[in-house]
Amino acid sequence: MKILMAARRYPPDVWSGTETVFQNLYEQARRGHEVRLVVGWTRGRELVPDEAVAVRLQGAGKVGRWVKMAGGILAEARRFKPDVVLSNSIEVPPTGFPTACIVHDLNFGEAAGASIQSTLAGRAKAAFYVGRSRGLKAVITVSRASASVLRSAGVPEAKIKVVHNGVDLERFRPDPSFVGAGTGSAERPVRFVYPSRILPGKGQHHAIDALARLSRDFKRRASLTLVGAAADTVYLDQIRVQAVGQPVRIETDVPRIEPFHQGADVVLFPTVMDEGFGFTAVEGMACGKPVIWFDQPAIREATGGLGLAVPRGDVQALRAAMMALMDDPARRERLGQEGRAYVEANLSWPSVWARYEEVLRDIAR
Repeated sequence: MKILMAARRYPPDVWSGTETVFQNLYEQARRGHEVRLVVGWTRGRELVPDEAVAVRLQGAGKVGRWVKMAGGILAEARRFKPDVVLSNSIEVPPTGFPTACIVHDLNFGEAAGASIQSTLAGRAKAAFYVGRSRGLKAVITVSRASASVLRSAGVPEAKIKVVHNGVDLERFRPDPSFVGAGTGSAERPVRFVYPSRILPGKGQHHAIDALARLSRDFKRRASLTLVGAAADTVYLDQIRVQAVGQPVRIETDVPRIEPFHQGADVVLFPTVMDEGFGFTAVEGMACGKPVIWFDQPAIREATGGLGLAVPRGDVQALRAAMMALMDDPARRERLGQEGRAYVEANLSWPSVWARYEEVLRDIAR
């Protein structure tokens, strides 16, 4: 197939889970197909692939970025004449070629259980997504939970295709240099790590709160690292204040996230947002780590229910799960092995791309 792939943001010009998904799909697609990549950039042209058709978005407002991307996509579609278009941006313009768009979620950053219809802005955004979907052959989403939200917003059932995200199993893998963790002591605490974007919906404050509530003996044997891009600087300042006097470290500018997964004894994922998938959990599993997560449908689906699920927002339950794993290294090891095996069997990028190929071939016909 001739595939035109388009994304308004692309790593490493912009790092986030959705952009990393598209990067991995592009690498898989170009192994067996003729692929043209159209991407926007804001920080530097050198931060997107040399072979890409790069659209400069630096300094442009939201509408300006949409207009520039639309122009770049349309011009390249006329030149390339693809069999199918795959976009990571719902703003993809009508090109005259069969088009699929990936929608990761519709929560728009809202916290626990917030409906997309609960605010005027949410309703407007949902209506925009539904309107844009009319010109698409398929809307690919990353979980059955997200598919349900799309249906409730008004996207036609027949257009929705569910394909789970994948995990880079070479990048996210157990690291032998971190094997052999003890039960936790004054010399070697049990390391809890929460790798995720830092913003209120991700619930870093719940992780700090749970750690702070540990009894003195447990807290002496524990440490917590919060690591990720600071998406909300006000919230970052708040959790820094909250962490004063606690065994907590906060890292915001790191070149790679996987060493933090690999160096953990336990990965935490107390997100209160309605997630579309749950990368923190499955990447931790891929690194052979047990994961404690706030229970919700998309994360349960992504993880296959492995790890320890606790009720969303229940800090006391999170604290209890942390203490249970601190005193049970054998259980930590077992949960980590089960998680790695599950990800290998279900979430490798080659197997995920095979499912994308089925969808793209269908709409290309």
